[in-house]
Amino acid sequence: MRRDVGLSVLVIAAVLSNFGINAQRGRSCETPNGERATCVSIYSCRTLLDVIRSSDAMQVRFLQNSQCGYDREPLVCCGTANTYASQSGRRVFGNSESSSNGNNNFRINPSIPDRESCGHDFSERIFGGRSTAINEFPWMALLQYVSSNGNRRWSCAGTLINKRYVLTAAHCVTGDILVKIGRLVNVRLGEFNTDSARDCQGGLCNNPEDISVEEIIPHSGYNNNNQNRYNDIALVRLSRPVVYTQFIQPICLPRLHEAAEYGDRVTVAGWGSTEYAKRSSVKLKVEIPIAERSTCTKEFSSAGINLRSSQICAGGEKGKDSCTGDSGGPLMKVAKDDSSVWYQEGIVSFGAKCGTEGWPAIYTRVESFLGWIHSTVRD
Repeated sequence: MRRDVGLSVLVIAAVLSNFGINAQRGRSCETPNGERATCVSIYSCRTLLDVIRSSDAMQVRFLQNSQCGYDREPLVCCGTANTYASQSGRRVFGNSESSSNGNNNFRINPSIPDRESCGHDFSERIFGGRSTAINEFPWMALLQYVSSNGNRRWSCAGTLINKRYVLTAAHCVTGDILVKIGRLVNVRLGEFNTDSARDCQGGLCNNPEDISVEEIIPHSGYNNNNQNRYNDIALVRLSRPVVYTQFIQPICLPRLHEAAEYGDRVTVAGWGSTEYAKRSSVKLKVEIPIAERSTCTKEFSSAGINLRSSQICAGGEKGKDSCTGDSGGPLMKVAKDDSSVWYQEGIVSFGAKCGTEGWPAIYTRVESFLGWIHSTVRD
């Protein structure tokens, strides 16, 4: 490609404010849309090169925010788009469906909050401890069931993703749980201590809120009789919209290609079993690593379980894991580009005995089901 002087000047002007970025040619990067791509010369990226002559302000800003380095010439994160993905119903990046979930080609649902209005934790975070702050992880939900004889019981967990929907595991709403525990009837939000009607900590007090369930939507591909637990994901529609407070907030969904990598630290939270084999009355948290994929796959294969890419292996450290009772709860991570935002990597699905060293737990990968979530949620 011929590189004329005028073109070079325009390119450099467009990215001049980021001139000091260290060169990252050939490295993996993330576009402003959250798409995983490669850092290359602007002259090698036809998608963004065409923007240089554009008068569209959004495209120019997208180009500026796409710079990933400078190595004698501007480097850009070269993805499939040259402007920001619409939040109003246009298709996001990707040209064809690569899975049954339509995950590379779906319409963004405007009722699902974007990163400006989700994943915000207003707590004075407790570092190093197992107990959370009263308003830490305000998207956590407890699920209540009623048995055939009328007994009520709190069991699985979930996460609030907008004002009407909670995300959880399919095995928490269908299959064996209907016989062993009962049917899902209520969702509790804003909970901290299940032993007290009103929670108080450090001068902050809150009454948790119970909301009845209007609709239960397990993924159609989930098979309760399959021990692999593929498609272990479900949505629960609440009977009314919730009002956001510092104790009740939605968590962000992941962006495409935002997956955590081997060794990354992620967080699990809930009221699950402790190492003393009983449920905790207060909300707990634990930080665990993303496990090495091939080793995890081999271990579970020896037990007759065949994992898919839509499942995550995490944990495997002695005494640190998600446990029975946290089923349906979140595997969470702080966004790489904004440490004030939490998003949900996975949903607790199954695993070996709680906290067993060398045996990670298995989580449903939320990113693999973005298309299903966005197409299922309604106003």
